[in-house]
Amino acid sequence: MENGVLPMDEIEARQVQRRASAYSIINNELVKRSSMGVFQRCVEQDKGIEILLDIHQGECGHHAASRSLVAKAFRHGFYWPTALKDAESLVLKCEGCQRFSKRSHQSVLALRTIPIAWPFAV
Repeated sequence: MENGVLPMDEIEARQVQRRASAYSIINNELVKRSSMGVFQRCVEQDKGIEILLDIHQGECGHHAASRSLVAKAFRHGFYWPTALKDAESLVLKCEGCQRFSKRSHQSVLALRTIPIAWPFAV
């Protein structure tokens, strides 16, 4: 984007042109305009994984699922293309999430039907 040079391959050049409309360079930083019109700072994958770790396991972390982690990172103004895949692998590697994920939060008793004496009584 800085030089304005497109790849030699015609198909790849069209893809770059189509995708480049969502990106801008502001103060020497690459930013992406989200669908809501908010600018998100593009970060490298390593920095993005650190952000996800902090959201997931940090001081205020609540071991959320992968999609909510990515949504929170994007709401805070960060973007990287592999965010969802990184979040899914992070949640799968988290020992606490794996230990407590299989617990059923339903009562032990089986569900019972309620006998209805007349229609619309319940």
